[in-house]
Amino acid sequence: MICVAGVKLPLPAAPPTYSIYSSIFPLRRGRGLTGLKNLGNTCYMNSILQCLSNTPQLTEYCISDKYKNNISRSNKTNGQVIEEVAALIKELWNGQYKCVASRDLRYVVGQYQKIFRGVDQQDSHEFLTILMDWLHSDLQTLQVARQREMISASEKAWLEFTKAKESMILHLFYGQMKSTVKCVACHKESATYESFSNLSLELPPNSNVCQLNQCMDMYFSGERIHGWNCPNCKTKRDAIKKLDISKLPPVLVVHLKRFYADPSNSGAYMKKQNYLRFPLENLEMNPYIARAESRAVTPKTYQLYAVSNHYGTMEGGHYTAFCKSANYGKWFKFDDQIVSTLDSSNVVSSAAYILFYTWLPPMQVPL
Repeated sequence: MICVAGVKLPLPAAPPTYSIYSSIFPLRRGRGLTGLKNLGNTCYMNSILQCLSNTPQLTEYCISDKYKNNISRSNKTNGQVIEEVAALIKELWNGQYKCVASRDLRYVVGQYQKIFRGVDQQDSHEFLTILMDWLHSDLQTLQVARQREMISASEKAWLEFTKAKESMILHLFYGQMKSTVKCVACHKESATYESFSNLSLELPPNSNVCQLNQCMDMYFSGERIHGWNCPNCKTKRDAIKKLDISKLPPVLVVHLKRFYADPSNSGAYMKKQNYLRFPLENLEMNPYIARAESRAVTPKTYQLYAVSNHYGTMEGGHYTAFCKSANYGKWFKFDDQIVSTLDSSNVVSSAAYILFYTWLPPMQVPL
């Protein structure tokens, strides 16, 4: 997880001269089918915002103004990020415009993270991870009472992460990972827990075509580590480190590590162009969950509803989004201001970069 640190940046006293989403391009479209104007290499931002806009539970939460009851004014971003995201989602779903320009949202996020201020292309995964943290912080006002005195190590870690205050964003997107280290000599185990808003998976090396479950298997298979200080043996030992999901989120976001530093090319960043096959339906997560989670009643099977794509290289690239509309039951391609229908057979491609899955039942965004 990327931690956004630093001093709180207040907004200038003089507000922008434009009103919220003032640059609007009229031409009535279906609800949720409005494009986003590229404001100078902002396709990375547009791609993520369209994926979030097609998360029906989040969109309904914004359109209905329920978010206003949960805004925190005591955090770094002072509730401003959720306000701008909600305002934008409302514009995307009123069906009045062919496209809108999200200048106010870009202005606000640029105040709190300078890499989003300019016109340079940025990484959509980095933007998503930071945005999730901001949105959670902006809405972290839901008080959670401890249900019982005796709680598990997993529950204790979750409570420490949330500080007994949760949010709609946390409820939708955040899960928890269990990391177990086991001594190969005495079999002593040590477990720690960490929350996540997305999984970052390596692509198999030397494989032009691969399956998503191969990436999952690599991530969760475990690895041998050397020099672990075994608390039982009181000396350094080899150990097996293994990850399991201890808490599955309703919305599972999967990031594919396509970019890497190439040591043979002075550490320059290169892109893996693997064609990854991933299921549009019935992604089964049972093999990757901890024993305690396997006993939980929450669903373990996910359906794909959005993809953030990256085309090109690090030097020159472009982002788009493929999203399945909850209201129309069809896939659409969001390419900045251009929105077009997409056959489901074209959703899987070598451009896939971030996958959005959910086990939540389908719901239409209300009028």
